[in-house]
Amino acid sequence: MTETSKKKLILKRCLAALLAVAVAASAVFAIVYTPADVRIIRNVKTRSTFKAASSDPELHYAESASAFKESVAASGLVELNVDPDSKSFCITESATGRLWSALPLLENAPLKDELHEDASIATLRVLIGSDIHYLNTQDNSLAYDKASYKKITDGARFTFDVFADSDTAKKKSYGKDDVGFRIELDVTLKDGSLRVNCTHKNLTGNENAFIESIELLNYFGAYNESFVDDFLLVPDGCGAIIKTAIYDESFESLSFAVYGSDPSIGNSATGSAIIPAFGIKHGDTAFVSLIEKGDAAATINADKATSINEYNRVYSSFMINPSVYKDKKVYISEKPVVDEVSLCYRFLSGNNATYAGLASACREQLIRNSVLSTKTVTVDDYLPCFLSLTGAVSNSFGPFDTVEPLTTYEQAADMLTHMKSKGINNISVRYAGVFGSGVNSKNSSDLKLNSETGSEEELANLYEYAKSQKMKIYLDLNLLSSAGGFFKNSALSLNKNDTQYLPSYVKDDYFGTELKARKLCDPEKLADYVKNVVKDTAALSFSGFCLNDAGTVLYSDFSKGGQLRQSAAKTIANATIPLSTEKSTMAVTGNFYMLKNVDSIVNMPLKTTASASGAYVSVPFVPLVLHGIVDYTGEPINTQVNIEETLLKYVEYGACPHFAWSYEPVGESESDDIYYYDNTINTAAEYYAEVDGILNDLRDARMTDHYEVADGVFCTEYDTGSLVYVNYTDSDYKTLGVTVEANGFIRIN
Repeated sequence: MTETSKKKLILKRCLAALLAVAVAASAVFAIVYTPADVRIIRNVKTRSTFKAASSDPELHYAESASAFKESVAASGLVELNVDPDSKSFCITESATGRLWSALPLLENAPLKDELHEDASIATLRVLIGSDIHYLNTQDNSLAYDKASYKKITDGARFTFDVFADSDTAKKKSYGKDDVGFRIELDVTLKDGSLRVNCTHKNLTGNENAFIESIELLNYFGAYNESFVDDFLLVPDGCGAIIKTAIYDESFESLSFAVYGSDPSIGNSATGSAIIPAFGIKHGDTAFVSLIEKGDAAATINADKATSINEYNRVYSSFMINPSVYKDKKVYISEKPVVDEVSLCYRFLSGNNATYAGLASACREQLIRNSVLSTKTVTVDDYLPCFLSLTGAVSNSFGPFDTVEPLTTYEQAADMLTHMKSKGINNISVRYAGVFGSGVNSKNSSDLKLNSETGSEEELANLYEYAKSQKMKIYLDLNLLSSAGGFFKNSALSLNKNDTQYLPSYVKDDYFGTELKARKLCDPEKLADYVKNVVKDTAALSFSGFCLNDAGTVLYSDFSKGGQLRQSAAKTIANATIPLSTEKSTMAVTGNFYMLKNVDSIVNMPLKTTASASGAYVSVPFVPLVLHGIVDYTGEPINTQVNIEETLLKYVEYGACPHFAWSYEPVGESESDDIYYYDNTINTAAEYYAEVDGILNDLRDARMTDHYEVADGVFCTEYDTGSLVYVNYTDSDYKTLGVTVEANGFIRIN
């Protein structure tokens, strides 16, 4: 850290201490908001949970394969059949004889005297007052003879009237305290795809009963006898498979919140997903399920067979009327997040029954649904190298901001020139902290360039140089959040607080600054804000915007007239379209609802959140879907613990290189400063020289397969016929007459 920076840091800390005393001695004025459509139950000291009482465990099973007597639809090599007794269905593949059943088959149950009673077509977590009740379609509908089905075009409609008790189920009219819901499933088969569409309705009109969440088809395709290559596919980070043939007694069930946790509600999921998809491989057949409606309300859950749970399964659940219990109060959303959810299942067999085959089917469906673009990446002369820079950082003490420059426009131009001289010829710069008072700026609507980073003319000079070298400058933009002060359009959480999230920039301890939680705005105001962004930046010279929080965080707004999470996803995606007009667009993280008009992704997860093991393996499911449509990269390589392994992973997953640098040292020790660009630029240049010739002309190619050829040696195949081998071991590996060097990689055309 320079002497000037140290003096500034000491001054800031002294100012902070003085302001802390002043704030403590003063009265604080607070505005109290009341969320709309939120039920608040007070003085709740304890909450009770009630499980559905099963009158007959066999209700949770279909008798046998022969029970599916009625064929209701057929398409290609698959047929949809119904079991009239269990009111369930299955898919039968004519070529393989594989049966994918919505309920486990009783004839295959591993322990006939200990039948599992949690399998159902739908399981409801219901809030009655402050208490939690679990109801399901088997014990609370089928057992009461309140389940039915009828044929519809291309399939069947299943109706389950779910009641809290048998007495209510017998009634023809309901009292105000009765609890009953209708779950209706339209199950159709067309063009080889199975679609399951689910709606819900309060039958009794009880204003104190809410469906908090619904588990849908929680045993579809579940199995207990594994073949050697069987797996469950989960959307953990870049994607992971759970190898079910490898016994792991310590395995615990996993859950992944699609698009991350909702900061307005909170979420108990073990991880997050950027793609709303999951799948199963069993024997020589497999399926992938894509959530087409209700994706922003979804959590994907996975269980591996152990001595406690004897089935391998992966399925989705959906947040309907979320609740929060805090400080002896229960807050319940009276407005549902979604009224309808829909899943699309695609079935594959033979050589296509791999996670690469499932990714291909998923990609095709996402393009068909207009979630992903039909465009392909435009290949330039050189591979893009992504560079994250921070213009200025700020500390806020009460009404004051202190701003410290980290990399000015002139310094950035010098860095690009230096990188160019080292052979890094194509650079896409993500430039954060250029507006307002920099990173952690109080007012996100302040789109005036801060003077600490430089002037408009200096930015124009940087842009003109970058443009002349076929490089790009993206200005980082927080559309949804403000770091402090009065935010008149702040979104509210379910329990009446401002909705907040903590952004991820460069490490705080390097800059002596604390990144504060940022308030999130009302999504409905975003379209107007985007108009102002376009207007206020019209005179600036840059290649496009990097959508920071808009690509990363998704939330509900429980203020009056606010949008909940599913609606907000569509609103945010549509509102940001004008930012892509005549400009390139970069997004952070890569949540799939944001990708239609995005050209590149930074900080896309290229690893898993759950720990890898013999049974749990990271795979490039998301890269298999996206490669050729957008350029993508992961977290900055120089910030990772094992740089050598990270470099190999980027090659294996077809990702562009990415570094986060500052022009001057910012840490206490210059030699140990991971952000000081002079410390790692030579490593970056050497790596770039190797990967440019391997990956650049593949940028518009589809990634068609990926597999492990030997312990620690992986192969990625492209539709051009190219094979890229990556060797993570300390020994050379020979294949097809060439040698993949230890801790190295090679491409074979």
